[in-house]
Amino acid sequence: MAVDDFVSENNLPNIKWWGEFHFEPHQTRAWRFGSLLFRLTRGFQEWRMEYHRPDVQFDGEQSWAEILEPDFAFPQPIHVERYIFRKMCNTFTLMPRLADRSVVIRPVDPMYIPAGQRGLLYISTPLWISGFAEGQKDPLFDLPVIRPKDTWFGPDKRTGELCYATAVDGRTELEQLQPRAFRAVTPIIFHNSSHELLRFDRMNVPVPALPLFYSESTHRLWTSHIKVIHESLDRSPRIRIENRTPPRAGEVTYMHAPRYPESALFHMFDSFF
Repeated sequence: MAVDDFVSENNLPNIKWWGEFHFEPHQTRAWRFGSLLFRLTRGFQEWRMEYHRPDVQFDGEQSWAEILEPDFAFPQPIHVERYIFRKMCNTFTLMPRLADRSVVIRPVDPMYIPAGQRGLLYISTPLWISGFAEGQKDPLFDLPVIRPKDTWFGPDKRTGELCYATAVDGRTELEQLQPRAFRAVTPIIFHNSSHELLRFDRMNVPVPALPLFYSESTHRLWTSHIKVIHESLDRSPRIRIENRTPPRAGEVTYMHAPRYPESALFHMFDSFF
């Protein structure tokens, strides 16, 4: 099921679930992120993280809330991780992050770009929760809010890479893309300079090579542009990640650098036809 729906500017959701949180000694705080139950406790010399993920999750589960009674019993199974520190601090930061693998998007309907035409498509991909203790550069944990399905992307079982899969409508108008708490928007610019009609059935979006931004004015998380130039059937498309932020994002806050350098760009498409 696709998750891109029309949204009214007068009914924008509050997607900003992240930030720096204060903890008194032995204090527990808990949140519901979609269907994921998440709890964090400050111990004497440790941070304790717990979460429960149901067997089935849906991309449309995009609401969130802090739970006012955080010590309630989580359903089983419960995943627990403990992080030991010599000296404890009283703040902990939760941050959104792009996926740790490339994401294969599959349009719900076939998409075509006629010869000589340009097009701009807005798509969205799922986000992770990263947790940072005060003074730590690297996250203690890094987990998907809604875990995508695994998929293989490549011409055969030997050549390719393990990716995540998500279905999208893809929108040519930003206003028709619903702001989501747990997904980030990527604008993709297509330029079909060949003499043939261009069709693609799926696309491998290298999100680990993209930076992440937040725009208060648009109530969205964004990545940078991806530009795809297709010149002929006997040549692979030229792919470029734009360094500047998307113009429609407006003023943005820089959230995260790319996880990895631009390494997965050569296999962004396995077939347009």
